[in-house]
Amino acid sequence: MSVKGSAESVIKLKGSLSLPKAIQGKSAYEIAIEEGFKGTKKEWLASLKAIAPEDVKQMVNEIIKNSAIAKIGNVTLLASNWVGTDSLYSQVVTIDGVTENSQVDLTPSVEQLAIFYDKDLTFVTENEDGVVTVYAIGQRPENDYNIQVTITEVEYE
Repeated sequence: MSVKGSAESVIKLKGSLSLPKAIQGKSAYEIAIEEGFKGTKKEWLASLKAIAPEDVKQMVNEIIKNSAIAKIGNVTLLASNWVGTDSLYSQVVTIDGVTENSQVDLTPSVEQLAIFYDKDLTFVTENEDGVVTVYAIGQRPENDYNIQVTITEVEYE
């Protein structure tokens, strides 16, 4: 059995069955080249071999390090460092791990939340190119507070 076509466009298969070349698909290597792989077929085959466990562990750690997984830190807001008047006080703080793309959220304890509620005090953060400013809205904070922060890397468009 054969499929009609020119002699150049027919590939012989086992037995008497023939298919036109147009039906033959691309090899995985050809697709890899189209998708941007640079290298020989031998190099491509080598890239398919199993990855050593220590390399997998290193790759996973790198993915975690660079992913949007939140990092936890702490910041101490000193009563003596607040500047401003009339219900908007601020202080610039240093927090390890903050970059220009970090979203910094204060996560006070339950006890701290109760204190802030009683004092009608709210804190918000702003990150301007890696410089974090904490704003206090309400009365000027009279005590030092060590507050947990959550740092998440975000992409702004």
